[in-house]
This record gives sequence, C-alpha cells and structure tokens, in this order.
Amino acid sequence: AAMGAGGDGKPRDVAEGQPSPPRPLWEVPDVRSRARPAEGPGKEGQSWYSEVNTELRASARTLHSAGDKAWRRWYAKACSAGPRGWLFALLPCAEWLWKYQFRAHFLADVIAGVTVGVMVVPQSISYALLAGLPTQFGLYSSLVPVFIYAMFGSSRQLAVGPVAVVSLLLSEGLSHVFPEVEGVSDPNNPPPELAQYQDAYNVAAIQVCLMVGLIELGMGLVGLGFVTNFLSHSVILGFTHGSAIIIGLSQLKYILGVTPTSRSSVIHETIKSLIDVIDQFDWRVFLMGMSFILLLLVMKHLGKTYRRMRWMRPIGPLTVSVISIAITYGARLDRKGIPVVGDFPDGMPPATFSSWRFGEEYRSSELVTTAVVCAIVGLMESVSIAKALAAKNKYELNPNQELRALGLSNIMGAGFSSYPATGSFSRSAVNHETGGKTALASFFTATIVLLTLLFITAPFTFMPKCALAAIVISGVQGLLDFGEAFLLFKVSKIDFCVWATSFLGTLFLGAEIGLAIAIGLAMLYVIYESSFPNVAVLGRLPESTVYRSIKQYKTATTVEGILAVRVGAPMFFANCSYIKERLLNLISKGSSSVRYVVLDLSPVSHVDATAVHALEDLHTLLKERGLQLVLSNPNPVVVHTLEKGGVLEHIGHDSLFVRVHDAVADCLMNLADADGLDHDEALRSAFSDLDDPGADSPQVFQRPPAQSKVDVSVEKAVSPHLD
Repeated sequence: AAMGAGGDGKPRDVAEGQPSPPRPLWEVPDVRSRARPAEGPGKEGQSWYSEVNTELRASARTLHSAGDKAWRRWYAKACSAGPRGWLFALLPCAEWLWKYQFRAHFLADVIAGVTVGVMVVPQSISYALLAGLPTQFGLYSSLVPVFIYAMFGSSRQLAVGPVAVVSLLLSEGLSHVFPEVEGVSDPNNPPPELAQYQDAYNVAAIQVCLMVGLIELGMGLVGLGFVTNFLSHSVILGFTHGSAIIIGLSQLKYILGVTPTSRSSVIHETIKSLIDVIDQFDWRVFLMGMSFILLLLVMKHLGKTYRRMRWMRPIGPLTVSVISIAITYGARLDRKGIPVVGDFPDGMPPATFSSWRFGEEYRSSELVTTAVVCAIVGLMESVSIAKALAAKNKYELNPNQELRALGLSNIMGAGFSSYPATGSFSRSAVNHETGGKTALASFFTATIVLLTLLFITAPFTFMPKCALAAIVISGVQGLLDFGEAFLLFKVSKIDFCVWATSFLGTLFLGAEIGLAIAIGLAMLYVIYESSFPNVAVLGRLPESTVYRSIKQYKTATTVEGILAVRVGAPMFFANCSYIKERLLNLISKGSSSVRYVVLDLSPVSHVDATAVHALEDLHTLLKERGLQLVLSNPNPVVVHTLEKGGVLEHIGHDSLFVRVHDAVADCLMNLADADGLDHDEALRSAFSDLDDPGADSPQVFQRPPAQSKVDVSVEKAVSPHLD
C-alpha cells in the first residue's frame, strides 16, 4: 500500500474507518532483482567491480536468450515452410503464378501490358535524351529491369523503367564528373573530338545503375524499407515541383529549335542560356512542338475526364510519335533542318558486365553521390506509388521486398546497358486503370520493348526531337500540382515553409542540392518534433476519473496543491533538458500551494540514461523546493530502466501508480494528513461530482484484492523484455 503495511496486515498510519489509499504500481519486489554482494572485509574496493560484472553477466544472458529464441523461431519457420514456401520466398512471382486465374486475369494483363508498352517506347527514348544518353539506352532500361522486377517485385501494378526525375538527376550528376559532354548536343552522334567523353559518360551511367542496385538491394536485405517514411509529404512535393519545372525548361531548346552553348540544371542559368541563343529560333520547330504538346494535353484531359475515352491517355505518346514520324518522313523535314533522333543501333542490348569496374581511374568515388541521390529518389517514387496501388487493389505490399526487387532490377540492368530504372507514376497509373491484375502485364510490356528493339527501330530515326520534348513536357506536367501547395498553406504554415524551401532550393541550386535540402529539412523536422514534445497540464473531466489537457478540454479541473503533467513523447538525450525546463516553468507559473507534481508517463515508450539522470535531478530540485515527484502509469520497460538507474530508490516505490487518478487521490490523502483533515472528506470534496466514487473507481478509494491486476509484480510485466 502507499503508506506501507504493518505486521497485522493493516495499513500503517491509516485511521480506523478511513478508506484505504490507492495501491501503487510498485508493490511486489522484483524476484529477479540481483542481490548485491555483501561488502565483507577487504571487499570495499571491489563493490563497483562486482556490480559491473553482475550487470554485464545479466546483459549477456539477456542477449544470448533473445538471440537463441530468434534463431529458433527462424529455424522453425524455415523448416515448416516446405519446398513451396521456399520457392515463394526466393521467387515471389511463383506465388501469384501458382494462384493465377487465367480466365479472369489473362486478357486484362495482356491489354494493360501492351498499353503500357506502347506508352513506354516513346517515353523511354525521350528520357534517354533527357539523361544525356544515346536513344537506345532508354529502350534498354525498359527491357531487362522490367523482366527482373516482374519476377521479384511484390507490387502487381508498378511499372518499372526510366523516369524523368531520375534522368535529370543522372544528367546533372554526370555532367559534373564529365564537363566535356556539355558540348555534345546529340548523344547519338557526338562530335569526333568529344566521342571519347560521351563513351565514358555512357559507361559511367551503367556504373551508377550498378551502384543504385547495390544500394537498394543492401537496404532491402537489412530491412531498411522504413527510411522512406522520413521524407514528409511537403518535402517530396517541393522537390517534385522544382524538378518538374527544371525538366520542362531543359526541353525548351528542342521546342524553340535552338542549341545552347552550355547545359545547366538551375532555373536562372537555363533561362539565360536560352536567351543567349534566341536568335537561332526556328518557327517551324516551335509550331510542331507546341502542336504536339497541345495534342498530348488534350488527349490526357479527355482520358481523365471521360471514362469512355480513357484509352486516349496511354496512346497519346504513341499518337504523337506516329504523326511526327509520318510528317517528317513524308515531307523529308530531316533534310530541311528539322532536328531528328537519327540512327541508333537495333537488336538485343549488348552485355556490359565488363563495365563493372571501380577505381580512381574510372572516377568511381565521384559517382557515389549521384548513385545515392538516384537511389533515394527512385525508392521514394516507387514505394509511394506501389503503396497507393496496393491499397486500391487490397493486397499487402512488402517494402523490403520492393527494395530487393528494384536492386536486382538495376544490377541486372547494369549488365545489359541500362541506366537507373524505378517505378513510374504515369505508367503505373495507366497499368492500374487499364485493368492490370498481376505482374504478368510487365512481361507483355517488356515484350513490346523487345519487339521494338528487334524490328521497329528504323522509323524512330525520323522522329523529331521536338516531339520527344513534347512527350517529356506532357509527362512532367502532371507533377505540377500547385493546388496541393495551397492546401499545405491552409493546413500548416510550417509544412508550407518546408515545401517552399525544398521547391526554391531545387529551382535555384539544382536537383541534387535541392534533394539534399529536402532530406535535411525532413531530418530537421523530425529532430525538432522529438526535441520539443508536448508537455501538457492535466485536469479531470467532469463526472469521470479521466485526465486530459486543460488547454484542449476547458471543462477539465485541477486539484489545489497538485500539478498533474503529461509528457507526450519518449524521453531521451535530445528532449530531456526541454522537458525539465518546461516542468520547472509550469511549477513556477502555477499556484504557490503546489506540493505534489504528478508526472504521467503513459506516452513515454522508453527512457535513456540521460533521461534517468534528468528525472533524478528533477526530483532533487523539487525536493529542495519542498515538492514531491510522483510517477503515473509508466510501462514495464520504463520501470525497469528507472530501477536499474536507481531513480526509484530516490523517488520512492510508493510514489509509482497505475493511473493519474490513483496518484492524485494518494496526494490528496497525504495533504489531508498534513493539514489534519479526514481522508474521506478531502476526497469527496475534490471529487464531489462523482455520485458514488467508491463504486465508480474502486482502485482509488479501496485497497484492491491481493490477486487483482494491480497486484502484479513489475517482474512479471518486465520479464518478456528480459527473456
């Protein structure tokens, strides 16, 4: 009991007829508590060593027990899986193939796969040009990675391949490593004096693809799929908006028919480079480019607006490709100064395993930053769209399996002339809207790309570059959702500031630095939120024993002489000082009659060593001021940590309670004892709105039975964490 018990079993210092005080959480001693060795003669100097040795032995037993149980669980699961389970684990596509409903799903998968294939061919060619690579690299990146992801991915609708943002990041990163390629306006036909630099650029793109795959695979193997949760919506939105504008501006040179002397990924330098060569403006190219953009936007709008015309959205890029190729070939515009794609090799992608070379002579260390940036953006884009599609189609998504699948896709793609591939928003949405049911649709998509490489590359040599630019601009136009930014402004000014910083940083400092700023803002926001947790003053709601924040619930009432406070986050080194200062500030601003401080620890999942010292210092400071610290509702892990830190010995085991109401009731009875008042009168005066307090809350006014849930030793609660 809170006051202790005498030898006759009755509580000490409790007058006859008085209600028993609420029972504290700490009642039964810890049966596993380590007995400290007695300090006999000659053992005084060894006491600290004995304690450390005992602690190390206990920790070793705990870790050994936990590791042994984990191994036994894994071994039992592995043995019970059977051959089929192992096959499904190693090759996820085998699971959906085993349960595949041919009549219900096959036709839908064929339609979806072919539709996405028709869409990805012109898009991949455009994105390769955006990445500063020869045209065929886009098609190669839409072949092997798509096959590999279909076998190992857990998403059934995600369409993998080259995307605009990753292409921009790759171009920006490799341009810093190979500044000579800025003089190459056509990667398919570089000038002879710059051909070696373009070849080195192409090999570097393959090496970056390998690095991206290794990063993603490593994260998936160690279970780091949760890291994408640290990028907030406002950070991602700002980076995406800024990148979309940069991508659109980078394609204006093809719409205007000009050839800038330099290449840049920041808005002011890009605009300046266009203005410097505006005298090269070609109205014919401009007219064709704007017509294609208008056609794509109209078809996309009709496909989104009218359900019967949704087929128009995915065939927009193919329509522009066919029309532009027909006009260029029919009028022989390639001979009249209209820039076209030009010749590029057909056939299967050449094996590039020999390009997997690392070292200073290959500038591998300079490619790591680009690989990390591409991996982060790729994961962010893929996992977000995969989660959304999984929720719509009502199946579970394994983020770690997604990382492993994307990693394997890029590793194998790097062996066959690919640059980094990831999930595409637009193509995944089309795959879902056209009825794709399983990853079999991706096999049909890759088949369309393979047939194009084998038999249909010749027509694309007549495709105008302004048509490719129109496809890119139409694709990134869907990323410019400024209505979401206005919503952020309405909902949270802080989130809007984060969006604006990420957006402007990407525009004026470049995509890589913009992404670094975005990630830094996300981490800073997490640190800020964890360093300044909510510390709320609690009051009791009318006619109940529930305590809530007095700021949120105006009807909540406090008790004279008692300050109840709730800490709204785990206590660790980053927020201990703030919590202590906040508590002392609340005490100084509160009533001078405060004698007890009740600290509600229910939201506190854990405390570290710094928090243990902070609580001990807080107890000392309060004791010097004549106040008593009381703890309420800590979880077993927190109790065990406080016990090992010796805090409970200073605060007192009788100052630990199950509920805030228990603690407040005990403090009231102690105040009544100090003032010479009757316990029952003090309790009923403070809780006068409770009709029958004893019946409503027996644990407050009556001693619980010996075998009640409150009478459970801390050891029983903590033991699962010790095993």
